[in-house]
Amino acid sequence: MRSPAISSRILSMTALLSVSVVAHAEHRQLDGNLLRTVLDAGGNDDFKSGNAIAINYNHDLKNWLAADVGLLVTDKTLEESRQDIVGFYRANIRSQALLVGLKPLRRFQSPYEVFGRLGLQFWRTELEVEEYFGEGIPEGADSAKDTGYGYYLSFGGAHYVTDRVLVQLEFRHFKQLDVFQGKTANPFDLEINALSLGVGYRF
Repeated sequence: MRSPAISSRILSMTALLSVSVVAHAEHRQLDGNLLRTVLDAGGNDDFKSGNAIAINYNHDLKNWLAADVGLLVTDKTLEESRQDIVGFYRANIRSQALLVGLKPLRRFQSPYEVFGRLGLQFWRTELEVEEYFGEGIPEGADSAKDTGYGYYLSFGGAHYVTDRVLVQLEFRHFKQLDVFQGKTANPFDLEINALSLGVGYRF
């Protein structure tokens, strides 16, 4: 049978270990976000609004700064149809990007937080052109893919529903540099602006 002194020490060590695990666990956050996007490829493009999803993982470096790693996946975003002398054509674009950066933040005493994100993105983008000809002429499509780098930045706010669960609203800007550089006479920078609504979990 354990002595009261040993039992007391075991309880104290267990309590300290629990506090340590909880404190360490609260240094991470996982977000899932739905985005409404607007694309701008420069020139005379006229892309419609699109959708995307983003997943971000944060690890606190300090109480005001976290490392930010994420993944962005956009849905196929269509351009308005255009007409030339042989028929109609329409471009669409889709993209995926790995995000690596920092997330400065400030949490207030009330259940609110403001934050930003800034970092590099490593993207893979596909551009497809669909052609529609006159009656009796088969339709056609041609596509090309490219990879490269760029940057991203954002600003947002969060509301803590509980100590671990939060909802957040965020304005995001992604810029892909020199898309199709060396593969076409008309390379372009692709900008993706988005309003993002998400849920985060601290663990």
